Amino acid sequence: MSERARVRDKIVAHDISLTYANEANGSRHTVLDRFDLTVRDREFVAVLGPSGCGKSTFLSILAGLVPQTSGSVSVDGEPVGAASQKLGLVFQGYALFPWRTVRKNVETGLEIRGVARAQRRSEAERFLQLVGLLDFADHYPHQLSGGMRQRVAIARVLAYGPEILLMDEPFGALDAQTRESLQQELLGIWEQSATTVVFVTHSIDEAIFLADRVAIMGRGPGRVKEILDVDLPRPRDASIRHSPAFVALRERAWGLLSRELGEVPAPSRERGIAYQTGT
Repeated sequence: MSERARVRDKIVAHDISLTYANEANGSRHTVLDRFDLTVRDREFVAVLGPSGCGKSTFLSILAGLVPQTSGSVSVDGEPVGAASQKLGLVFQGYALFPWRTVRKNVETGLEIRGVARAQRRSEAERFLQLVGLLDFADHYPHQLSGGMRQRVAIARVLAYGPEILLMDEPFGALDAQTRESLQQELLGIWEQSATTVVFVTHSIDEAIFLADRVAIMGRGPGRVKEILDVDLPRPRDASIRHSPAFVALRERAWGLLSRELGEVPAPSRERGIAYQTGT
């Protein structure tokens, strides 16, 4: 377990269920069923599972965007609705304002909070420096690559000062090289902050490379089937992906997932990449 993980529980999701009713035909669809997950303060937890298992739905409940049917979710002992200002959410889509410069995009949350203009600029530039984009502060989103736009989105959330960073497949639409580069940058940012991260992904490799623990979900209705401890040293770089310990974790994760997917092929890095794209 990373030294960043703390004994104190930051997020506690207990016995969550979510069922949708179809008013047209009276049918009901259960997305989550008895979902349990605890995340410690300053911990990096990845949530991994097949498409449609409820990973993103759990993140939406945690963010206070969707109410659960039953069960409870708390942050520092408070219901998620009362703790919403502690949370920052990064989606797969960049969700940047095209008419605002990079700097102004990063200032958005601070502007909403009424922070003075000079302080907004200072904070925005500090986080743009952190993600390596200060030289692009006066550019517009359409002038940036996909990876750069995602870094702006991360900087915007961090500038708001969340205690918890919720990330819903933020690198899923990027090419493999950019994706691995941003994974490395995200770890560097996390190491420099006091942030707790819950990271939803389809990629076995990504989950193991980033996380302290991986919550592996089965097919829907979603629940956590097993928690995988990632006992790999930090800081991490790309070379760790070839270590025996990393390969063993990948094989174990694939074994757990393959039982849910109904197939048992030989694990490999290529298989991990295929799984992340849903093929």
